Amino acid sequence: MVSSIASTQLLMSQIYMRVSRETAAQNTAATDTSPADYFNASLGNLMRTYGDAAEGGDDDTYDQSWLRSSAAQDAEAVQEEISDDIRTASFMTGLKDRLQEMTRTGDAVKAKEMLSALEDGTLEVTDAPSGRQVTAFLPDEESADRDARSVTASDWSNFLKSNLSRERTGGYQLTDSGAHIDRTTGKSASFITVGGIYVYLTWPAPGAGG
Repeated sequence: MVSSIASTQLLMSQIYMRVSRETAAQNTAATDTSPADYFNASLGNLMRTYGDAAEGGDDDTYDQSWLRSSAAQDAEAVQEEISDDIRTASFMTGLKDRLQEMTRTGDAVKAKEMLSALEDGTLEVTDAPSGRQVTAFLPDEESADRDARSVTASDWSNFLKSNLSRERTGGYQLTDSGAHIDRTTGKSASFITVGGIYVYLTWPAPGAGG
């Protein structure tokens, strides 16, 4: 039986791949369109799949009701309550379980990379809406909560637009494992649900030497 969380992850992967597949078609149909314009259109399609565009709002601002609804459904599927505070050992328990679950899906290779980074202490977790970032830790080895680093708080649509690296044609760059690439650090990146919230994860790409 496929769980609610696995279903959400599968849908998110399909959304990302759909945007990537549209790159060639869009680029051929509109050769006079700049890469920046195409990227904005691609991101718009991606975020509209999360939720409808806000009426009367700017094109870069989207209603994230789909995100909230899906996260709420995932939270109901979690048998043991998981904290939505990324600084806590409770959250890290949920993160580890989530990654282990992903190893049984089409994202297995990427999930194993993230689990390895978790064990190595090189997996970074960002909660953009709360403006927090923390290095993930193994909950079975450490039970104390951690202090988080402060980052600029942002809604997810603007955060992803700013942080996901893209190709010259405007499509999202992907690694061999299916991970995205963080624009600032060049690290592998993924956007997943843990319990009732979304988080952005980054880790050193395999062979990058840290």
